[in-house]
Amino acid sequence: MTSSGVSQNSITNQGFAFDPAAGEWTALPNANTGTYRGGGSIGFFKVGGANAPHTPSTKVELLPGYDQGGTADVSWLSESTQQLTVQPGKSSTVTLALDASVPEVTQPGDFSAQLAFSSDTPYSVPKIPVTLHVAEPSTWGKITGTVLGVTTAGGTAPIAGATVQIDTWATSYTLTTGTDGGYALWLDVRNNPLTVIAAKDGFQPTVATVTIKKKTTVTKNFTLKRK
Repeated sequence: MTSSGVSQNSITNQGFAFDPAAGEWTALPNANTGTYRGGGSIGFFKVGGANAPHTPSTKVELLPGYDQGGTADVSWLSESTQQLTVQPGKSSTVTLALDASVPEVTQPGDFSAQLAFSSDTPYSVPKIPVTLHVAEPSTWGKITGTVLGVTTAGGTAPIAGATVQIDTWATSYTLTTGTDGGYALWLDVRNNPLTVIAAKDGFQPTVATVTIKKKTTVTKNFTLKRK
């Protein structure tokens, strides 16, 4: 995107955005001040520049309607309205609905998002944080643990990217350990007993049988030996 500059030997306040996929330019809102040699950033903010030779500008502008970066819909969050008009000195209410039954929510815990706004004014509107807390069902329990690997020096260290497969009589789950070697999963206790397999390239896989309990966290750690 570009805003302001020199066109036919004259300073202009016009702005344009280029879509590389379509190979097309589209017009942006005109800047309040025409300058050249300015800078821009996601927003779209127009910073500095000069409005005459050797006369730098200290102005910073936010082009209307371009005050937000990329956003994406959150499946568990919806709003009562997508557009509204707020009169000077007045307020308006937007009702939020949180839905933990969407397919993307498969585990208890806290899910975070931000409500983003755009406006046709030159002023930015801060994002509002939203948190969905999903409590575990009364018949669910949690299995967690850390996968360690034996080092060449004879000690142990967490293994990031290890595969933890949890098999039940009904189905199976495949987890990947984080940078701390940790894994975790909530399950209905009716899945007992669990067959848990920890594996990583270069190490011998290890298998264990685990029984989870209602509203309780059961810890099962693994130490993998090198092949």
